[in-house]
Amino acid sequence: MMPFSREERQFVYTWLSNMLGHELSASQLAQYQQGLFDDFFAFLTEQGFQAQVEGIQQQLQQLKTVELAHLELAADYTQLFLLDGSSSALPYASAYLPEAQLACHFTFLEALLVRFQLQLNRDKPEPSDHLCVYLELLRQLAEVDDMKTYQQLIQDALLPWLLPFNDKVQRVKTRTTFYQQVVVLLILLLQADCQN
Repeated sequence: MMPFSREERQFVYTWLSNMLGHELSASQLAQYQQGLFDDFFAFLTEQGFQAQVEGIQQQLQQLKTVELAHLELAADYTQLFLLDGSSSALPYASAYLPEAQLACHFTFLEALLVRFQLQLNRDKPEPSDHLCVYLELLRQLAEVDDMKTYQQLIQDALLPWLLPFNDKVQRVKTRTTFYQQVVVLLILLLQADCQN
């Protein structure tokens, strides 16, 4: 993998946040199925993520044969991320980190939220340890080119809980494996980015 530019990092993390922050609408799914993201997928393939891109594209292709595919994908999203912790893979660090690590973890996270003047959406009460908060922080760190903190966020604050999160994601039974493929891509991107 070639090192990402600042703009590429920002785009990738915005895309991942959009993919994992909420279910795709019918129009968003149609955009993927019509090829509007083919250039982005080609970029990821060139970066060495061919298997993951093919997996995502295969799921998108299979959804073309499903009536009301966006509702099926929404059901998968709900099953994966929105039910209780025994049924779903909750996208929160606190669901996976040991209790003894949480205070230090949240202190680091809160300092970054303050630094970038990020406030959580009060209309949708989400805890600060939601996966998309981390993705937004990565986007912000890439924007200011603070690679030391960027690497620290990935290695010390994100991967330690994303790996068990992914294990659970892969065990949840859904009609498609679309979101499972996206989560694997996220982890592989983070791991590769840390090595560059």
